[in-house]
Amino acid sequence: MMIVSAQIGRTLRALRQSRGLSMGALARVAGLSKTIISNIEAGDSNPSLESLWRLAGALDVTLSDLIGDPSPPRARLIRRDEGSPISSSSGLEGRLLHAEGASHRTEIFSFELVPGAHYSSAPHIPGTEEFVICLSGTLEVGPEGRGELLGEEDALWFPADVAHAYSSMDGCRALCVMSYPPAHGISTRPVPEIDRGDAR
Repeated sequence: MMIVSAQIGRTLRALRQSRGLSMGALARVAGLSKTIISNIEAGDSNPSLESLWRLAGALDVTLSDLIGDPSPPRARLIRRDEGSPISSSSGLEGRLLHAEGASHRTEIFSFELVPGAHYSSAPHIPGTEEFVICLSGTLEVGPEGRGELLGEEDALWFPADVAHAYSSMDGCRALCVMSYPPAHGISTRPVPEIDRGDAR
């Protein structure tokens, strides 16, 4: 895991510096402490999924720009125990399986929710869409207050530039395809609040 953490740290530092941001400025936009960002850049911590989303939103990049392979080959074999790991203290565990294109505008994740887990996501950058397929178990997913209950092999497309959530009473395995709009400059809007207990 430390190799992955070191990679994320190097990428975060490069993205921050390329935008002329100090750690303090990035911390304010992302809603994280300067200490958290310093530890991530130093490779001294395994950042939570919530912290990574906050940083990606603050830098106006996709999650795979932080944790994915910057130059994936045209054909790539992904074994079941491979892929960049992601996790949430709310009970979501997953892996980034693929990031498409030079600017990584499409990402594919596999993830699992333990029984009773509920994961809330802040809005992603405007124009982001998600397509979620439930592989096993049951999964309630979608915009907050408008989620749909999926059974095995059910799927849901929804706009992900609004607050949305994933929950499962009995546990599930699923795939998520995330589609982003074309890249543009750094966002100056505040990143919506996420449970501070999950942002490490």
